[in-house]
Amino acid sequence: MEVYTGLVSFSWNIVFQVINFLILVALLYKFLFNPVQKMLEKRKNTIAADLNNAAEKSAQAEALKADYEKKIKDINVEADAIRREARRQGEERAQEIITDARGRYDEILQKAQVESDRERRNAYNELKDSITDMVLDAAGKVIGENMDDELNEKLVVKFIEEAGDVKWQN
Repeated sequence: MEVYTGLVSFSWNIVFQVINFLILVALLYKFLFNPVQKMLEKRKNTIAADLNNAAEKSAQAEALKADYEKKIKDINVEADAIRREARRQGEERAQEIITDARGRYDEILQKAQVESDRERRNAYNELKDSITDMVLDAAGKVIGENMDDELNEKLVVKFIEEAGDVKWQN
């Protein structure tokens, strides 16, 4: 049933198509647009929460970084103090070792002096005994007679006293 009245004609088909289009738009709005809108809103909220969480984590990381940098600085200061203390103790220990070594050196030198004096006295006594024997042998040959031991001893002692006590000690 078509009625033509100029350029625009009225048809119930167009009315039904418009009604169908409006029903389709209403159904799409209810079943598609609202869920998509809710999903987009939910996604927007999730992204905003993630950004806030990231900002908080970043702030926490900065705070931890600052804290660790402070701790590292404190550790470096403490390490420097420990190094200075160790160096001081090392220098003190070195002084103690040097002082101990000097004391031992003086002790060894003193012992060596005592030993040298003892060896010199022993050598002097051995030399004195040797000279005494040579003098007795020479005196016995010169005199030609054998005197008794007591007389020999007196002569040797007298000879040593007169000839060389002063010279032997030099």
